[in-house]
Amino acid sequence: MIQSDWTLLEDIKRKIAEQANLNNSKEWSQKDFDFLSFFIEEKTGCRLSVSTLKRIWSNNYQRLPHISTLDALSKTAFDKNWQTLKSASISNRVKIKGGKSKRTLKEPKKRLRKLAMGLVVVIPIILILIAGTKELRKIRNVKYEIANVAFSHRKTIENKLPNTVVFSYNIDAIKADSFFLQQSWDASRRVQIFKGAKERTDIYYIPGYFTAKLFADDKIVKEMPVHVIYEDWFMAARQPMSNIVTFDKNLWLRKDYLGIATKTLGTKGIDVNKEFQLAYYYVKDFGVDGDNLSYKTSFAMEPLESVDCPMANFHLQGTKGYYWIMIGNKGCGSEVYIRIGDTLHNGKIQDLTQLTTNIYQWNELEIHTSNKNVQLILNGTEVFSTSYQASIGDIMEISYFFNGMGMVDDVELKNEQREIKFFDDLESLDNQFP
Repeated sequence: MIQSDWTLLEDIKRKIAEQANLNNSKEWSQKDFDFLSFFIEEKTGCRLSVSTLKRIWSNNYQRLPHISTLDALSKTAFDKNWQTLKSASISNRVKIKGGKSKRTLKEPKKRLRKLAMGLVVVIPIILILIAGTKELRKIRNVKYEIANVAFSHRKTIENKLPNTVVFSYNIDAIKADSFFLQQSWDASRRVQIFKGAKERTDIYYIPGYFTAKLFADDKIVKEMPVHVIYEDWFMAARQPMSNIVTFDKNLWLRKDYLGIATKTLGTKGIDVNKEFQLAYYYVKDFGVDGDNLSYKTSFAMEPLESVDCPMANFHLQGTKGYYWIMIGNKGCGSEVYIRIGDTLHNGKIQDLTQLTTNIYQWNELEIHTSNKNVQLILNGTEVFSTSYQASIGDIMEISYFFNGMGMVDDVELKNEQREIKFFDDLESLDNQFP
């Protein structure tokens, strides 16, 4: 990486940290990087993985990140892509350098200099007009071609995991240097595809309601939902986030709640003395409007020496948006954030301490939404309310994410008429094993 690239990237990082109200990156926690990932996605529509952000902010790279990553960072900071910023930066340095030269030319040379300066001004304008015309033509072509892009998928099995999905596409008419297919929000699962080929397969190891994307260079030209259903509870862990480990039902705790033993995690390679994520999923079409629902569940966590701020995350995924509710342990309010539809609340810049509790005992969380007006009730007390504009759509997934040993019990989901559409007290878990 040349010095100018390094300097520009540092400027971008400083600007993003300032916008996100995150200071002193050396002290950032996992949740700070989680928030930063969501912050960038909110501004650009591009999701950068936490591992990528950690590598960039720790200067742990020997060459520039991928251009799509640089574009996402540049657009977050200055609303311009990397190359545009870089060109502007180079131009600015040239002007500054030129301004320091001494006036040693005599009058005839001054006239030549004025002529040269006139050309310096006129020629770029001409080039910009030419380039702009080409770019406009290119944009028109892309817009026309995007409307005719074929993009579909087929699951090879139903309601089972892992599940190989066959993606079919036709990108032959699109003008671009490179093409990519990304199976979900996770940019690490982006793979390159090529003209002439019509299919690409990918494996989903966990259930969920995903959005697959087709890229031409760094532009999304087509996207579609991929609903990977598993009509039972599903348990998985990540360490690091790019590595997914799943657990058969016979490995779960034989209790009347969802849980797993630390020893069992160890047998599958998860070190509880290091950062990891534990997740539970139930994925199907619940037949519930996300803008009018009632949801209730119980949860708790077990203490771990490696986790200073244990956090429970509650995720309700709709066809158009989602709920992401974080409940933290007492004293950890600064780490809390909430995303409901198009509304984001960040504990770094807002007092969300009411969304903390003694997480080492059983707690009950309720979400009540009526016409996009939301109430959060924790242990019988209303602790937060908000509203949003963009519809959530129908609920397709209920999931839980813990940064440690989390447990779940008594899950209930009601529709607008307050009819129970899903309920599981998990009482059967301690009876189904010999």
